Amino acid sequence: MDHVNINLHNLSAEEALNELFLIYRKLTSTNTYKDILAIFVESLQKRVEHFEASIIVFLDKKNIDGAGEVIASTEIKDNTTLVIDLGKYPEIRAAVEKKDAFTIEDIATTSLIGDDVRALILGKGIHSTFVLPVFDINDIIGVVLVRSRDPIQLSSFLQRYYFIQANLLASAILNISRMRVLEESKNKAYELLKINEDYEFLFNHAMDGMMLIDREGKIRAVNKSFEKLTGYGAQEILGQSYSKAIANDTSRETANQIFQGYLKRQFVSKFEIEIKTKSGAFKTISIRATPLPGRQDVSLISLRDVTEEKLLSKELLKTTDLLLKTISSSSDAIIAVDTGGKLLFFNEESTRLFGYSRDEAIQYVNVTQLYPQNVAKEVMKLLRQSPTKHIRNYPIEVRTRGGETIPVTLSGAIVYNEKGEEQMSVGYLRDEREKIRMEKTLDEALSKLIEAEKNDAMTNLAGAAAHNLNQPLSAIQGYSELLIHRLKDRDQTTVDYASRIISEVEKMSGIIKQISRITKYEIKPYAGTAKIVDIGGKKSGE
Repeated sequence: MDHVNINLHNLSAEEALNELFLIYRKLTSTNTYKDILAIFVESLQKRVEHFEASIIVFLDKKNIDGAGEVIASTEIKDNTTLVIDLGKYPEIRAAVEKKDAFTIEDIATTSLIGDDVRALILGKGIHSTFVLPVFDINDIIGVVLVRSRDPIQLSSFLQRYYFIQANLLASAILNISRMRVLEESKNKAYELLKINEDYEFLFNHAMDGMMLIDREGKIRAVNKSFEKLTGYGAQEILGQSYSKAIANDTSRETANQIFQGYLKRQFVSKFEIEIKTKSGAFKTISIRATPLPGRQDVSLISLRDVTEEKLLSKELLKTTDLLLKTISSSSDAIIAVDTGGKLLFFNEESTRLFGYSRDEAIQYVNVTQLYPQNVAKEVMKLLRQSPTKHIRNYPIEVRTRGGETIPVTLSGAIVYNEKGEEQMSVGYLRDEREKIRMEKTLDEALSKLIEAEKNDAMTNLAGAAAHNLNQPLSAIQGYSELLIHRLKDRDQTTVDYASRIISEVEKMSGIIKQISRITKYEIKPYAGTAKIVDIGGKKSGE
């Protein structure tokens, strides 16, 4: 490869001064690191054909083996930056220690670079490199690193020339850095101003009453909600002791304890005291004392009126107590079960029905133990399939602690949380044993009543039949006797027939007498599957 000798033969002193002046003018109008590098590259391209150049600034000026940031490079096409390990660049260390331009004419033969790094550089086709330190007054803030594919030789004058160029770049680099710092500071100032405005807006328009107190316990600021809560205007209360301003005689000690905690940086997360407003009304207030970030001189006290909440809470406790007593004394067994089958509630009737104590059931019993096999799953399936997610009066059996199965009717429902997820299921179980016993007793009583009515009907029928049959039988018997009397000497055959009629009438009369004495009856089988009343059965007085 031919050597490209860079020296003063192609650069006069006048040309050097004109070029430096032109570079200076261009640098005054640059606003990016990439533009700065482009100005340097344009000058270098007049004397070197194939090279790459980078501007590197030190992130830690006290550690030249620390990290460096590549703020501009001919190898980086966009405006991104790259952080490198300066310990892997011994040529940069040499330039910093020398505080002047440093050149390696042949990377392949230098002992400054280790074999691994050398192989990596040569693999990229780099033959020579030189480094130009960049100064901020007396401190080196970075370097311009040039790597050439051509072997280069620099005269001392030309090295000095590019050293001057690099430090012209330093001024522009620092200006851009300072402008960016100023821009960031300005943006942060605007952000802080906006945050302060937001804080002030939130403070004044917060729903809770708020006040700032100093370390003497004096009120420094209050918001509109505080004025509305206490009835005192800001001008009336600023500068007063906070405990005297908000607490009455009974709660002032508590307010002072909160203040003492604030002095020790032991802030109260929540406390309730009673205050007296300007109008003389008493209110229950929930107090929170919190520190302000970065402020040791003041603390934020927030006050929330919980007077109505306390009253509602008392009423709720009464209602809840009444409800629990009602549920506990219910004639139905009431149980509540979570999604895993654990019992959450077990009232007194449940203990009577199943034989488990309340504590025992809640601690040790799964709901599946209260039903025969698979019945609990069947109940949950019915609940989930129901459009209303509840069932009413569903007949099933439950299993007691002793293994006895008891018929019950179940009414139940699924309870969901605010996300629409199953939270628990509640069941109302009514013991049906007494009802079944009563129904059986009623059925037996009804059967006896029907039987008694049948007996009465049969007795009445028998009496009416006997009465109505006696008259025609008496007539038949009388006519038969007249017939015998008239024909006894003339027609013995007819007399015999008439005698037979009288004999049968007497038999019928006996049957009628039996019918007239019936008070109960029995059914006896007849021909085939037919049945008839046994007239010869039970009689009156038997």
